[in-house]
Amino acid sequence: MKADDLGSPENIGTWAAEGRLPEMLPARQSRSIKTAAALIDAGRRLLREMSLEDLSIDGLCEAAGTTVGAFYGRFGSKGDFFVTMQRVQTIRTEQAIKAFIARHPPGESSLEKLCADIVRETVENFRTNLGVMRASLQHSREGMWKVIKESGDRYRVMLVRLLSPYLVGVPPAQRELRILFAYHALAGVLVHAVLNDPGPLGLEDKRIERELLRLIHSYLAAT
Repeated sequence: MKADDLGSPENIGTWAAEGRLPEMLPARQSRSIKTAAALIDAGRRLLREMSLEDLSIDGLCEAAGTTVGAFYGRFGSKGDFFVTMQRVQTIRTEQAIKAFIARHPPGESSLEKLCADIVRETVENFRTNLGVMRASLQHSREGMWKVIKESGDRYRVMLVRLLSPYLVGVPPAQRELRILFAYHALAGVLVHAVLNDPGPLGLEDKRIERELLRLIHSYLAAT
């Protein structure tokens, strides 16, 4: 799925019907789904440039080309709206995981190829969802990291299962920790870039993928 398809009305409608967007109020008409999709798209764009606190419902509705009344017809609060944005992001992540597994059948890949794909997918996820990721991290003490964390937990389980057979130089009992710590380091660099952008490489710098690949591949391959 392309990033531009993330909040398409078709996807939003399907996921809502499946009960995967519980914070979104039931839609009575198809145009209500289109309104929700427009609001989610506008929210993602606005949060790249402002904090969640500064995101007003009036400003959100203006950017989405809809009304405040229409917003409250779909969401009970700004908090419910933001959690819906998180759920849309994590659903896409789950779909990316399935595609990732399909690209790497058991025994038919290599550690370097797997690491390159992991870095590419993870960096792209942070880039595509920059505003949502930053707001989630900034409000983690308020419980707003929960949805993202649960998605990350599922991703890490997949990584351990997929990568373990390729860590031939690492004792089997040590492989899970090695993999989890490698991903911890990868995500830690990206979180730091999102929150503080301290350099030397920012999130949009193309070189960050190359250096992150060097970091986690050399660590996972070490004996």
